[in-house]
Amino acid sequence: MTGTGDDLQLDDAEGEDEGGLIPYAPDFTPATLGKTIGDDKLLKWLLDQAAGAGLKGALQDVIADKCLSHIAEEKNRRDMASHVVQALGNYGLVDADEDNKITLTTAGTMIRTASNAERDAAFARHILAMCGGYRLIEAIQRYELRGTKPNMEVLNEELGQHPTSKNISTMRAWLARAGVISKTGAYAVIAKGLAAVVGPGVTQMLGLDSAQVEFILAARVLAAQTGSPLLEAPDVRKLAEARAPDVRIPSKALGSFVRRLIEHGLVEAVERGKGKGGTRVNLKLSVKGIKLTDDQIRLLLEQSAAGFLLSELGTLKEALAVLDAGHAEQRGHAGERLAVHMCLMLGLRVTGWRKRMPIEVDLTAERDVGFAYQRWHIQVKNVDEEVNLSSDRVDREIGAAAGTGATHLLFIVPRGGITTAARAEAVTKSRLTHLHIFWLTGDALKTTDPIVLVRSIEGQQAALVREKRNEAERRERLP
Repeated sequence: MTGTGDDLQLDDAEGEDEGGLIPYAPDFTPATLGKTIGDDKLLKWLLDQAAGAGLKGALQDVIADKCLSHIAEEKNRRDMASHVVQALGNYGLVDADEDNKITLTTAGTMIRTASNAERDAAFARHILAMCGGYRLIEAIQRYELRGTKPNMEVLNEELGQHPTSKNISTMRAWLARAGVISKTGAYAVIAKGLAAVVGPGVTQMLGLDSAQVEFILAARVLAAQTGSPLLEAPDVRKLAEARAPDVRIPSKALGSFVRRLIEHGLVEAVERGKGKGGTRVNLKLSVKGIKLTDDQIRLLLEQSAAGFLLSELGTLKEALAVLDAGHAEQRGHAGERLAVHMCLMLGLRVTGWRKRMPIEVDLTAERDVGFAYQRWHIQVKNVDEEVNLSSDRVDREIGAAAGTGATHLLFIVPRGGITTAARAEAVTKSRLTHLHIFWLTGDALKTTDPIVLVRSIEGQQAALVREKRNEAERRERLP
């Protein structure tokens, strides 16, 4: 629920799916409300009325009389008007105090004062960043990666909504006005429209950790303040840590830190200069076209399950094809893409690539399941000299994972298998430690059916649960 005013919330009986990722917003659609006002004028009209209405009841009355006059039953008009006011709050456009006085939020004021040509895009940016809209984008793209286009019912299931909820269709209606999502039929993301609304530079920031994001945001501020594109990395680091006190950016390894941003195409290296403390890292921003505020950028990036545009991931079939035919570097990238596919199939959110802790982990991911938090390490073994996963390799990486926050370890061996000894080692360590250890080998990956791959993991999980249960019962019997 994204509304900020308690008075704008429904009671439990009235809004049983309001706790989902998509704001509860029945009847808040241009088609329903724009019959007399006009679809293209509706949003501005609603915000104008909210700015001048004073009390919540007065706003509900004017919406019922002006927007819903085509509804025959007066009670239905009043109920729908109440839903619209609630939706304005849930979308973060209005707020109500304890006396039911309505005021526009900062976002509501910004969208109201936008030009007619820009208003739909401004609202779409707000939806994507602040109202969980990017989760809807990625949910659609996950189905597109499987070669299908989802309907509202399957998206409700994907996003934890009530099966009959219309909240997704409400969000779709507003995003479609900005050209981000298809208007009718199966749900589809319009890549050009998405890039036009948020700015193409935002996609380059997907996959950064919090320190990297704050460094780029600070660099934008410093460039604007100094009026110069040339920046010194130590100055950017100080400003980033001042703006975000919880963030720590390395000072001694600042050059390596900046190089990772260069690899993302976010900054360009400039010839290094000398400073009082020795060589100073100079840079300039190369990322352009970002149309979001700093807060919107942070919130949009937090929603990404993969850390980059899923439309750039390619299909599972394509990744497997490169693993068979590509050269070593191509196979390495394809192996990572395969790992991302597995994370998305398992409902995991990718949190990092190639992290060292203490050995290098190809992919880290996480998810919440009930009351439990899962931290996954995914290791992709697809180079020629490691066709089969050995027990020595398994033992070494299990030992490294056990000393971190990992709860699950997944080995992906797309070009080979796992030895009998390695399989036994994984089962034994799963039984005796807190880790859950899984593997996917070339035989399993001959299929591109996501259901088959997920069931392979689920079958291993069932066996591990039995092992852990037996071990727990054995320890309970000890004197």
